[in-house]
Amino acid sequence: MKNYEKKSLFTTIYLFFIPLVIFASIVLYMYHEDKIKDIEQNILYQMKDYTFDFQGDTFSLDIVQDDKQKKLFKIYHCQEGLCAYFQIPSTGPYLLKVIYDKQKYKKIYHEFLVKILKFSVIVFFLLLFLSIGFAMYSIKPMKEALHLLEDFLKDLIHDLNTPATSILLNSKLLKKRGDFEEIERIELSAKNIASLYKNLEFMSPNTIVKDETISLEDLIHTKVEILQKLYPKIHFTQNTTPLVIQSNINGVERIVDNLLTNACRYNKKDGLVNITIEKQKLIIEDTGIGIKNTKKVFQRYYKETTNGLGIGMSIVKQLCETLNITIDIKSVIGKGTKIILEFK
Repeated sequence: MKNYEKKSLFTTIYLFFIPLVIFASIVLYMYHEDKIKDIEQNILYQMKDYTFDFQGDTFSLDIVQDDKQKKLFKIYHCQEGLCAYFQIPSTGPYLLKVIYDKQKYKKIYHEFLVKILKFSVIVFFLLLFLSIGFAMYSIKPMKEALHLLEDFLKDLIHDLNTPATSILLNSKLLKKRGDFEEIERIELSAKNIASLYKNLEFMSPNTIVKDETISLEDLIHTKVEILQKLYPKIHFTQNTTPLVIQSNINGVERIVDNLLTNACRYNKKDGLVNITIEKQKLIIEDTGIGIKNTKKVFQRYYKETTNGLGIGMSIVKQLCETLNITIDIKSVIGKGTKIILEFK
């Protein structure tokens, strides 16, 4: 199950399960209160029967002064346990106090509490299973629609590769006949399409093997050379030292390409992109518009402008996790963004 499917499933379970648990808790509480009243009422009637013959050791007796606060035939929670007051068949101002021992009452209450807790656990799990079943049934149409969309995307990616490759090959052949600026623009645009194609390919990457030796400095120089032609008004500064890493060339290329392209695309006019390689870190700084929410920027389809598809940074995050690369983003609106990649 994919991350967005898990998120949708857990959200649906939560939204369905919590109200059911609250409702069940209210019902169980009302049942608890009602049952306690029944237990106490049953003890009261046993007390009344006891006053007729005083047989048995269930209750104890006491004689107390009569006053207006003591109501007859009513259960009270007194210090000794449960007690009730009954009229003595005499003219004296006294009442008969029948007492049900506190320990005996606690034992009855404890037995009842154990039963209701066991029942509550059963109800809890039944509601949980019901919520899971409901959630899985609810997200089924969404899963089917998303799988259909993914299949369509795979077909689109496959069909996109052929014309992009054809344009690149033919533009190179045309350059051999004559180096025109228009041909170079066509070639750069085709490379742009090829870059988008590669991004789409990495939307659902399989297991990537880190078995290739990569010169990060050479990779940066190659990307900057291409981007300089696409964004002639952006100024690049490179403070790089040789850094060779063991990773996956396609994965690292996608990460660098997306980050540098964003640094150019969302930069100001005559903006600056500064690239630094030091120790095991690649630092990309720009003087662009900045990122409003650096926490959401890695979410798929999240966009802060109308440009782009909102998939580039999610692919970057996914590839960084797969290739064990730490990524950190710091951004100030209107001043720019600083991205630090640490290779391990």
